[in-house]
Parts: sequence; structure tokens; C-alpha cells
Amino acid sequence: MTNFYDSPNTDWSFIKRKVNELFRDGKVKEVQLQEFSNCFIQLARRHENVLSIEYKEMLMPGGMKILLDKINKQKQKSGSDFDLLFYLGEVWVELRCQILPTLQLIFSPIKHTQTSLERITLSVFRDEVVLKTDIVIVLKELARHDGDMYLKEVPKSVIQMLLILGNLSNKDSSSQQQKICELCSLVVKPYINPFHKVTSRTT
Repeated sequence: MTNFYDSPNTDWSFIKRKVNELFRDGKVKEVQLQEFSNCFIQLARRHENVLSIEYKEMLMPGGMKILLDKINKQKQKSGSDFDLLFYLGEVWVELRCQILPTLQLIFSPIKHTQTSLERITLSVFRDEVVLKTDIVIVLKELARHDGDMYLKEVPKSVIQMLLILGNLSNKDSSSQQQKICELCSLVVKPYINPFHKVTSRTT
């Protein structure tokens, strides 16, 4: 068996380009989808263990950087920090509805369950996109000005995103997961934070 890193791997280069295209455009051209799938299947037969690592440590961080750049560019155009929530919600919908299903289709030969593949993808999204934005500052600033009324200004897609990310794994006690649960407590009231006591409305 050849070493994955011994020489330039044209199949791997193709896969990286297609993954970046998927994150950039939200889709892979239909005529190339079968080629993408076949290319990965052939590579997985020779380097499955390496690919499972590269998916988490190279492909996903690279793809998530593309999503973060999208958000930052839109935010710069708008000139408003509060528009961050809208753009973050848009990117979340794109990830859940277009990008993730394609990733699950292509990378299914790796011996992860679909749930594991999804959890890896969403965990990297949490760390490399959500927690690298100013979402904490924006939500706390809204709350300071509007009290609980600000909850009406938070897109439903962002609330869904935080709840799903906050429920990634009951065993995940990482600082990143704690931060997501803190964000959940800002947009969902009452919210049972697994790291703290119940947060509820003041009556």
C-alpha cells in the first residue's frame, strides 16, 4: 500500500478542490458529483484511516474558513454588527440543507456512522465559524438595550443552530461546548444549561 503523503496525490487534490467548491457555492456541479464520489471511493479503499483524520483536521477546517469569510464579507458590506445574526443564520441553513447532505453522500465509505460524520462536521462548524464571530457581543448588546424583547430579533435559524450545537453530545464538556450552551441561554428562556442551573424569565 502506498503512503498517502509520499507523493502528490491527484485524487486527494481533486477531493479537496471539490470540498472547497461545495463550501463556496453550496453545491457541486451535478455532472461532477459522480466523479467526486467515485474518486473518493477509490481513495478510501487505500487510505481509509488517513481520510477519517484528514476529514476532521484538514477538509472541514478549510471548508469552514470559507463559510466564515462569507459571513465577514457580508458583515463588512452592511457595516452593522447586528446583521451578523442574519448572515450567520443564512450560512447555517446552507450548511444543514445543502452542504452537509452532500458530505454525507460522498464520505459515507469512511467507517463513521452518519451521526458521527454529522457530529464531526457540526463540531468544527461550532469551533471554526460560530465561536469565531462576534455573536456573544451582539446578543449581549441586544439584551442590554431591549431586555427580553431582543429575542424577537434573533432569526429562528440562529436559535435552531444554537440548540442543535448545544446538544451535540452530552459527554462533551469542552470549553467550546460550554460557550455554545451559554449562547443558548441568551436566546432560549427558560433554558436548561447542562453546565449551570436553569435560566428562566424574571417574573
